[in-house]
Formats: sequence, structure tokens, C-alpha cells
Amino acid sequence: MSPFHRRLPDVDPRMNHREARALFLALADDELPAPQAQAVRTHLDGCDECRHGWEGYARTVQRVRGVQKEKAPPALASLVMTRVRRQRRFGLKGLHMAHMNHRFPVEILIPLLLAAAVAAFLVMAAP
Repeated sequence: MSPFHRRLPDVDPRMNHREARALFLALADDELPAPQAQAVRTHLDGCDECRHGWEGYARTVQRVRGVQKEKAPPALASLVMTRVRRQRRFGLKGLHMAHMNHRFPVEILIPLLLAAAVAAFLVMAAP
């Protein structure tokens, strides 16, 4: 897209593949302004590769929209919100503290590596 076209949003320049694919979501949701939607559709009319990609994308969107929506149980929603609030309150320190129980202590790792190195040395030095 030339700098001239960037300044004039009403001008309908030819789109490349990347620009057209970036607008698939907005096109599927009918959120594009009419000139941009027309530009994407014009590109799809002339580009088999993007048209094939759009058809697959549109089929997927239709399938997802057809899935019955389920509501989370109130207990689950309450649990999630409690954890979110706790995360906000403690920030990164709270995240570090939560992972402390699941880490392998470095204090144990250093003597084990030292013992393995000594054992390897003794095995190699033995006649």
C-alpha cells in the first residue's frame, strides 16, 4: 500500500494476501466498513488461495456459532474470580510463592551434580 493510500482511507487499493487474511475475523463478524469489506471481497474474487482460506474460515465460524452455549456452574465462576482477585492482590510475588512448592530445590541439585562428577572421575581414573 502506498503512502498516498494510507492517508486516504476511502481509496480502494489492491490488497495483498496478508492484509486480506488479517481482516477475515472482522469480515466474518460484519464489523468492517463497507469499503474495506468490498476490498476484501474483491481480493477474494481474484485470489484462489485466499478464497480457499476464507471458505474454511467461514465454515469454522459457522460451526462454532452453531455450538450450544453452556453456562459455567456458579461455584466454578466464584472460584475463578476468587483466584483472579488473589492474583491481582499478590501480583508476581504471589505467583512466585505459588510455584515455590513445585520447584526442585537447587540446594539438593548442587551436591548431586558434584557427586556425579566425582563418581565419573573415579570410574575413568580406575585401571
